[in-house]
Amino acid sequence: MTHPTPSVQIGLWLLLSGLTLLAAWLAEGGRLPSLALIALGLAWFKGVLLVEHYMGLRHAPRWLRALVQGWLALVSAALLLSFI
Repeated sequence: MTHPTPSVQIGLWLLLSGLTLLAAWLAEGGRLPSLALIALGLAWFKGVLLVEHYMGLRHAPRWLRALVQGWLALVSAALLLSFI
């Protein structure tokens, strides 16, 4: 398994940090449910990035990738339903 190069890791870290700040700003700034949904979508996207790059899921067998991606989708859908 190959690990991301330092420049790729820095780029991923910056992207994840930026998404975290954006989601926090959206969640704190407004009371509209749509903003919370956008923040939840950003959290889901961050989860995908984390498992794909830092946990090495993109090199895992297809069944394992489907299981983890399905779990992320299920948790995100359950949280989404809590806003309705």
